[in-house]
Amino acid sequence: MPADEERTRKPLEIRIERFFFPRFKRWHRYAAVVLLAGVLLSATYSFFVFPRLRYLFTAVPVIPSAHDTAAVVAGLSPEVLSGAEAIVSGEVNRGGFPGGALAIGEGGRTLAEVGIGRTEWGRLSDPVDADGTVYDLASLTKVMGTTTAVMILVDDGRLRLDDRVARWVPEFHGEGRDSVTVRQLLTHTSGLPAGMAEVPGATPEQRLAHLLSDVRLIDRPGASVLYSDVGFIVLGEVVARAAGEPLPAFLRRRVWTPLRMTGTRFRPGQGCDACAPTLTLEDGTPFAGETNDPLSRELGGITGNAGLFSTVHDVGRYAALIAGGGALDGVRIVQDSTLRLFTRAQPGTGTRGLGFEVFCEEGTVPDRDGCKLPYAFGHTGYTGTSLWIDPRSRRWVVLLTNRTYLPRASNRIQAVRRQLFNLVVGYTADQVREDTTDVGR
Repeated sequence: MPADEERTRKPLEIRIERFFFPRFKRWHRYAAVVLLAGVLLSATYSFFVFPRLRYLFTAVPVIPSAHDTAAVVAGLSPEVLSGAEAIVSGEVNRGGFPGGALAIGEGGRTLAEVGIGRTEWGRLSDPVDADGTVYDLASLTKVMGTTTAVMILVDDGRLRLDDRVARWVPEFHGEGRDSVTVRQLLTHTSGLPAGMAEVPGATPEQRLAHLLSDVRLIDRPGASVLYSDVGFIVLGEVVARAAGEPLPAFLRRRVWTPLRMTGTRFRPGQGCDACAPTLTLEDGTPFAGETNDPLSRELGGITGNAGLFSTVHDVGRYAALIAGGGALDGVRIVQDSTLRLFTRAQPGTGTRGLGFEVFCEEGTVPDRDGCKLPYAFGHTGYTGTSLWIDPRSRRWVVLLTNRTYLPRASNRIQAVRRQLFNLVVGYTADQVREDTTDVGR
């Protein structure tokens, strides 16, 4: 560089150039600057666009939903939110599940949604996205799908709780089954078995037909409470026939579309990249997008007991609907009086409401008149999912996990659910009873 040209340049510019490019000719320096800028731009793009790279160095990523805003989260104390995140993160670190999606709300408002951990073990797997990660809801299908459809049909006057099942499913008759009612299916007092080891038939349709016509009672209807997947499979068929359309189509038309629950569906399929796996195949391939429930899978994966998939954002929308009295964003789905009936413990059924499970604050099962003070109602799912609502404060908690996917530690999902609910609604641990729902479902 000519001496007179160098004298016209600022001393700082000269020092920077000499430090970074001491032996480069001028065009070499410009090329190096362009190259360095490209590297920085590429790294920045990768960091923000590709989540696997962005969270590669984070053991348990905690990612708020895009739906969270400062105004919304202001309705939830930072201590409660951070405490809830710590409960879930702690279980991830312990090895109970690779990740989970959490939603907390009050009435018709969602206060926070967050993804914690990953969909699979290992830092190269995708972090959980509260808006996008799809979970197998397992037995949450019973309330979010089948029970909700029954409530709507009752409101429509198309179905009555004391209808005999045989009215809608004529092949379900004989050997005492003629007296089984819709109410008994909802309260698990139908006398039907919990499950079936194997259902004969070459196709899902043949197997369902066999179940409906040949399944036998193991107790007199109304005599006892036995949590029954079979009962809700039968109930799903009652819904389809009373509605005049398949269960998924009815729910899409009457619930999912009006509430903008775009991530909710049955059987997304094994090509579902957004689905968190729940099992591994014999060759070690993650199993995702098909129901974890073996009986539902034998029947095609679209049944009244299991098979529904969703995001925590959508399940939170459903929780807000229920906690808000059956309406959300000005759209009424279920009448408030119907909802109150279904979420109240039914006489002689222990902790069973109509489809929902109900607990009493007194720490005992409801008596013949039900709970003096309802403590919580909701449901759980075998894959590690749950929805619980406190009817007094109207606070609710949704937790979705894939705890059945290669767990590295003993199952503590019940304790995690209780801790979360206690924290969010402000109760102490000794006021919470163990969830009596079969942990196998």
